[in-house]
Amino acid sequence: MDTKKILSFIALLGGEAIIIAAFILFRGSLATDILVLNVVVSSIIYGLFFLDIIVPWIDLNDKMGRKVGSLGVRWFFTWSYGITAIAVMLVGNLAYEWSFTLQIIIHCVLLFFLILGFVASLHSREKVQEVYQQETFNRNGINEMKMAMRGLKDKMIDSPNLPDYFIREINKLEDSLRFISPTENADAQGLEQQFISVINDIEFAISNFSMNEESIGRNLKKAVRIYQSRKNIYSR
Repeated sequence: MDTKKILSFIALLGGEAIIIAAFILFRGSLATDILVLNVVVSSIIYGLFFLDIIVPWIDLNDKMGRKVGSLGVRWFFTWSYGITAIAVMLVGNLAYEWSFTLQIIIHCVLLFFLILGFVASLHSREKVQEVYQQETFNRNGINEMKMAMRGLKDKMIDSPNLPDYFIREINKLEDSLRFISPTENADAQGLEQQFISVINDIEFAISNFSMNEESIGRNLKKAVRIYQSRKNIYSR
């Protein structure tokens, strides 16, 4: 166990000891069963906020940001439960003398809603993950288009006698790819694969540019048309 975990464990036990000692010292006329109930509820509240302080709010290694997506939901229910539970203890023990049965029923109801909140938080995490995976899938085709262009540019380096107009058009087309928006549209995915196929054909043909110049020119125009069609498809 590392130093951080040891110190965290000591702090947790120390805080719990303070809570128990405070209730025992200032119990007044509280019945034992109500005292124990208050200690248990206070310990739950303390544990919830202790975890929020000790455990990092954001996991930088999680690219999906699942914890970020559920943070607001979890905090809403945690704070709502904490404030309401404390209010019930104050009102039920100081302002009025509620019976143990009434207090435990109220606290069980509050705990039930807290658990529902945690369930909602888990659903939020799953939704964030689902959206991230969908966005990643939507970007795969665009990334493959860019990879195909990089492959062509690498091949162009090995072909120093390429005409200037061809180099300019390829550079312009490569720069234009940044204007394409990810989408789950099936037609867009088909266009992405067509674009990749055409770029691969150009890459194969430029090793003998003079002989293949006519077909390269046709494929280059085709690639531009496909790009324009793909650019006009985006998620609404």
